[in-house]
Amino acid sequence: MSFSLLEVIAIFGVVLFLFFGFYLLKVETNKKLTNTLLAIYFFVIALDCSSFFYHKFLSFPYWLEILRMEGLAGLKSPLFYLYILSLLYENFKLKKIHLLFFTPMLLKFLILIPSFFLKDIEGQRTFLYNYYDQPESIFFNVMGWGEAFIVYFASFYQLYRYKAIIKQNYTNANSLINYNWLKKYLWICVVSTLIAFIKTNYRFMDGDIQVTINLIIFMLVSMILYVSWMFSKALFAPQIFQGINSNLVTEGEKLDEFKSENCAEENLKTDARVAIILNWMESEKPYLEPDLTVQKLATQLDMSARELSEVLNKELDKHFFDFVNEYRIKEAMKMLTDSGKKKYRIQEIMYDVGFNSKTPFNTAFKKYTSQTPSQYRNSAEIQSVV
Repeated sequence: MSFSLLEVIAIFGVVLFLFFGFYLLKVETNKKLTNTLLAIYFFVIALDCSSFFYHKFLSFPYWLEILRMEGLAGLKSPLFYLYILSLLYENFKLKKIHLLFFTPMLLKFLILIPSFFLKDIEGQRTFLYNYYDQPESIFFNVMGWGEAFIVYFASFYQLYRYKAIIKQNYTNANSLINYNWLKKYLWICVVSTLIAFIKTNYRFMDGDIQVTINLIIFMLVSMILYVSWMFSKALFAPQIFQGINSNLVTEGEKLDEFKSENCAEENLKTDARVAIILNWMESEKPYLEPDLTVQKLATQLDMSARELSEVLNKELDKHFFDFVNEYRIKEAMKMLTDSGKKKYRIQEIMYDVGFNSKTPFNTAFKKYTSQTPSQYRNSAEIQSVV
């Protein structure tokens, strides 16, 4: 029994995806649901890839073959979106409403009842052998790609919402590193899907079979590399993506809610609230806590988190993230120019002022001073000598 290059790559991919999936189910983690969704996603991809070689070992009834073709295609987008949601929100749970994501797949099977499932064996065979010329197949193709790109749009929306919530509620810069990682991940998915879109539609246009095979090989190799990257992130860097509480909302959502209520918190005058916040920041220095959140600071100030966010956003024109980091940078500037702290390494100062990562510290420092911490310290030393 001989195998083509396409079949060899597909077999390797299936073995790899199955290994990744079972490993994710077995490994101990506090993100069990996320790993489970990713594992199922890998299993679906593995079954999809098996279509390139399984006919050499097995034969299935026609009805099972159509279930494989359209069922697997209908599972990918919903599983992908649920995986994204489970990454973004630490308290994400599956609910009955999430079953609605699978309605396009159900619609496909309903459409196939009269044209395929109610046919005899010969009718099913004819339908499958001419599948890509059938109007149902063309409709499913359009619907499938439409669903995929809607899911990507929704995923990017959730991602940018996540970024807004992070800047308004958290000061841990690792959260924005998480955002950048997932943004790259989504763009890789979009590019991969576009390549698959070109391949599929080239086949529908009766393109050269060898070109189609080459595109499929390219897709499989890309998918293997892409899934391996996903697996490495999920396994070796689980801390890189810690979700946020799904009950948190963006500043715009807070404003809409705020306008619809008569809030007792508004009894405090705006100037008084601003003064309370600024005085507390100067006297108690809560910004030195690395994991300070808007909820923690609001509790210290005896305010609601919504009220604190309103004041920062409207009166000071700052997000919580930028507001706190400004105090941290000012504190770092003092320490860098303090003659009594000349022996302090920059990394020690970074930790002392509330940062826990070098890159975010350098980025924030340069934003406020137009210099790196090293440049700022050196220029201060030169000025003191002069």
